[in-house]
Amino acid sequence: MTWLIFALLGPIFWGLANVMDSALRRKFVQNDAALTWMVAISRLPFFILFFALSGFKAPGLADLGWMILGGALWTLPFFFYYRALKLEDPSRIALLEQTIPLFTLLIAFFALGERLTANQGIAFGLLILAGILASLKQTLGRWRLSPAFALILLATLLWAASDVIFKKFEPSFAGFLGAFGFYFLGSSLTALAMLAMPRGKHILDHFKALSGKAWASVAATEIGGILGSLSFAYALTLGKASLTSVMIGIQPLAAFLIGLGLAPLMKEISHEDIGKKALLLKGTSFALVVVGLAILEK
Repeated sequence: MTWLIFALLGPIFWGLANVMDSALRRKFVQNDAALTWMVAISRLPFFILFFALSGFKAPGLADLGWMILGGALWTLPFFFYYRALKLEDPSRIALLEQTIPLFTLLIAFFALGERLTANQGIAFGLLILAGILASLKQTLGRWRLSPAFALILLATLLWAASDVIFKKFEPSFAGFLGAFGFYFLGSSLTALAMLAMPRGKHILDHFKALSGKAWASVAATEIGGILGSLSFAYALTLGKASLTSVMIGIQPLAAFLIGLGLAPLMKEISHEDIGKKALLLKGTSFALVVVGLAILEK
């Protein structure tokens, strides 16, 4: 029962982060670069914390460089993620994010030599189909793919590349915390590099006049993301990794329900599309995601 609670809490917290990210992007900080910088700089305290806990015994310069690059690659996709949130409901974005395992598989196949099984091929097709269904919208009587589809595919490709880099080079470090610390260092350095760019000095301007409600949204999305990661990681230690990973599939449903629940209480949260056609597409996409992830983890 404890495993189930924490396995569910992970994607629920991530769903909350999706909803609050959407409110933050649409109503408070309407600049994708500034929000990406915020995500990157928020990892600096964790780099310092992990440094204090582990001492950070670094491996060779090549492995260290790759790990820092992995952290940077983890940060950059947020630019496309926030741009997509401007265009679509959080639940649709959460559905599209479920394509991350597909790109991880493909990159691991070429970079790490991991084999692709028949089950993984079936899961690949189901998750891609789920993403397409989540992106379909009827405009002027014609069905079209949302522009968010390409943005999230690009984001998930970069996130997957970052995951594979971490997996490949983590064994070179003295411990998990040390590896993760340098991974966060790569993210933090991205924030510093953004400030050094010609237009970087204007990034901070987007945060100077934020209201208390805006900062509450910032806190909610950061806390939601961190608690989601901690809950999911703890669930992995309690139960089977395959079953725990499948639970990630409820994130889109969590984002949908949280969005519905908070929209009447917080006007900055956009109302989810609950028309019959939208619900049918989202429901079918959600079912395909759950089945695809279940097959993927067999």
